[in-house]
Amino acid sequence: MQTPAGFANVLDRCLAVRTHEQVLLLTDAGTDHEVVEAFEAAIVHRGGVPVVSRMPVPELPGEEPPGTVAAAMRSAGAVIELTSLFIGSSAARREATTAGVRYLAMPGVRMETFRDDGPLAVDFDAIRADAERVGAAWAGADAYRLTTPAGTDLRGSVAGRPGRVLHGLAREAGDYMAPPDIEAGTAPVEGSSSGVVVVDADLLFMGTGPLPSPVALHVRDGELAGVEGDEGDRLTDMLDRCADPRMVNLAEASVAFNPNGRVCGVAMETESSRGTAHVAFGNSIAYGGTVDAIAHLDCVMRDATLELDGAPVIVAGALA
Repeated sequence: MQTPAGFANVLDRCLAVRTHEQVLLLTDAGTDHEVVEAFEAAIVHRGGVPVVSRMPVPELPGEEPPGTVAAAMRSAGAVIELTSLFIGSSAARREATTAGVRYLAMPGVRMETFRDDGPLAVDFDAIRADAERVGAAWAGADAYRLTTPAGTDLRGSVAGRPGRVLHGLAREAGDYMAPPDIEAGTAPVEGSSSGVVVVDADLLFMGTGPLPSPVALHVRDGELAGVEGDEGDRLTDMLDRCADPRMVNLAEASVAFNPNGRVCGVAMETESSRGTAHVAFGNSIAYGGTVDAIAHLDCVMRDATLELDGAPVIVAGALA
């Protein structure tokens, strides 16, 4: 079988694999092993050294890997996260990138994600400009508002918060990216946000997506105050599993830019899809916030409009 073009794009454009470089592939029992095999062959073809590390399936998004895996992450030249659940917000990942490791978080991707017309075959360099433009707008703003046709209306303060941009390109020492995701956002100021978020795409890594029916999340004073909808127990059950009172913190608000992304059963592709926005609850440390909760839970909505300081910035994927 011919290897889809997405693998070459990830290794050559996103990661720029070096000759003799050790590339650690993080896997678990739920990883698509066709993806692992394709990466191994493609890395060898480029003169790199693939090293596969299989860890237990994480119980929570953002969970810390075993110590031996964390040590391997710090000593690799580059890491590609292919685990079932996202662990890219973990302290182990932050320590690895601080040490200069290039890191791609790609949890839950399947062979279909690498299709030739898919979200990993895009020109990440070209799309980067849109994400950085909106990232700069986040950084310069005092107030934000997110709305959607489904009923989302959330607003709060982002004063003094940096714009966080993920553009998919991890070619320099210490870079952290998450292709196919291309996004720009920040951590709203703690305690400042209120409104409703109508999640009509997916609750990422909380059951099989997309959602069959919307879930309404009520936010008051920067915290999750209520959940409505037939699928709401996906989120409340995960919060119960986390058993951390800090998990109600509104940790992130971001908009996405990948034109080949679609809302589907692969969480990373859903989150990447241009026109979507997502908020997250729990840990905000990697997003410019101050809350070091045990996990980071993303909730995706469709056809979002972002306003900063009262002016529209992006409307259903189109820059204003």
